[in-house]
Amino acid sequence: MEFCAEGSEFFVDAILEAAAEVPEGDLIDLRIGPFWVVVQTNLGTGMASSLRSEEHLHGSKPITAAGQLHTKTPLELAGLMRSESPLESAVGLAAVNALLGPASDGLREEKAVAVLRERGRGRKVAMIGHFPFADALRKDCGQLWIFERGLNRRQEDLGEKAMEQLLPQADVVAVTATTLLNRTLPSVFAGIRPDAFVMLLGPSTPLTPVLFRFGFDVLCGTVVDDPEKVLRAVEQGAVTSQITGVRRVCLWRNE
Repeated sequence: MEFCAEGSEFFVDAILEAAAEVPEGDLIDLRIGPFWVVVQTNLGTGMASSLRSEEHLHGSKPITAAGQLHTKTPLELAGLMRSESPLESAVGLAAVNALLGPASDGLREEKAVAVLRERGRGRKVAMIGHFPFADALRKDCGQLWIFERGLNRRQEDLGEKAMEQLLPQADVVAVTATTLLNRTLPSVFAGIRPDAFVMLLGPSTPLTPVLFRFGFDVLCGTVVDDPEKVLRAVEQGAVTSQITGVRRVCLWRNE
């Protein structure tokens, strides 16, 4: 399969079009914590990683309408995915996930690490983003390359130059959904081999079949079952492993 190497806005446009097809919901709550953004609607609740950039430390406004977001509709919030501000874009993606997640058919209760362990056994695996389960997964893979450029980067992680060389060799590619926020997904797809098995994973993952058009085989995301627990945990600075009231699910191509 040929992977889509269009610009980042091409992905955003497709995701927002899918969100616009869902019946308009009402905004109930919105919280922006240090690590996660949560948007709760009457249709469902969505999450996205709270990405920030250094420029926000020097006088700019990461959220232009801060203090007024509660007056917007979920679809208006979703439109913030187009923003150049990483934090505004995260609000938009969380709103998208609140709209799309509950509308998805064919979700399996399945963890991304289980899929990676099965598909990557004895094979060459490329992980775009350093996930907490990476070290535990390494023993199951024939080869595991971890590419990370953010704050989670460890000394042994690889950078963009190594990715250009190694990514085309990977049999399995696991891509963090934050590539939708930092606009790096097109450059990742440019290096993926046509016959590779490709996953999008993390709580930021939009659970929409439109992403299968671009070459993904499975989407591994999160469904929020208990919004109150999630909202409370996020505003108190919880990281992924500390958030309860959620289920890890997968949406597979052709199911």
